[in-house]
Amino acid sequence: MELQGSKWVVENYGTEHLTIEAIETKQTVYMFNCTGTTLEIKGKLNGVAIDNCQKCGVVFDSLVAQCEIVNCKSVQVQARETVPAIQIDRTDGAQVFLSEAARDSTQITTAKASEVNISYPYETLNPEDDNFVEQPIPEQFQTVVRNGKLVTTVLEHSS
Repeated sequence: MELQGSKWVVENYGTEHLTIEAIETKQTVYMFNCTGTTLEIKGKLNGVAIDNCQKCGVVFDSLVAQCEIVNCKSVQVQARETVPAIQIDRTDGAQVFLSEAARDSTQITTAKASEVNISYPYETLNPEDDNFVEQPIPEQFQTVVRNGKLVTTVLEHSS
């Protein structure tokens, strides 16, 4: 793991717990080809990219831009504070944990992704019952032509 200019590069790690102390908001983290690695990022930085990783976890405080997950399998990401956007591409199995601060302001975009679940704090009328709720990102869609335009809806299965 090394800082190259303003980019932290984390490559080819195994089952290790690593910590990065972000000292400038322009810094980014690029995590590549790791398996079983846990990465904790303290402080506020620009963005995080997780590429070609398996069974990894990334916990960060706050991001200025986005967290990007590409070509991964079974990854977990947790925002302790805020993250404007999370992009998940070509990934099988992603668990995203949003803080209360990030819950209503984070935009999540997925493409060619499966088994993506989002967990976030859920407020109830009784504060003692407040808990995290987990919801899946839809994977199946139905498209029809109506009045000369494509109309796509989420395909829901009744249980």
